[in-house]
Amino acid sequence: MKLATDQPGQPPVIWQWMSRQTQIPWSTDLRTIASVRDDGSIAAAVAFGSWTPQACFIHVAFDTPHSLSRTLLKASLRYAFETIGVKAIYGLTPKDFDRAIKFNKRVGFKQIGETVDCVLLEMRREDCRYLTKETLQ
Repeated sequence: MKLATDQPGQPPVIWQWMSRQTQIPWSTDLRTIASVRDDGSIAAAVAFGSWTPQACFIHVAFDTPHSLSRTLLKASLRYAFETIGVKAIYGLTPKDFDRAIKFNKRVGFKQIGETVDCVLLEMRREDCRYLTKETLQ
């Protein structure tokens, strides 16, 4: 598999795939990255949006439980923390989606609150085990 991103001026293929999986709306500030199989199909994708000067929200979709690779996860988190320089990433997960909540916590997100129907999760830069030591200093 290889990593790919939606490119300016090109159709947003990764976002379109994610939208079918998660109903994520289009936003001009959305940044996507995906694992693409040799046949061109998308296995998993990560999107960042709702940027603030120090944080953003993350959205994740995959077609099978084993499609989300460490390579994609690491590249995605490094993009947000190292390239963009955010201090925290947030995610909303439906309260009744126990597998996703457990997965998010295993990756390193911490539950910091709840809404009426979702759990609010946060990963801070200093808690991300996928970053290089230079980034954490």
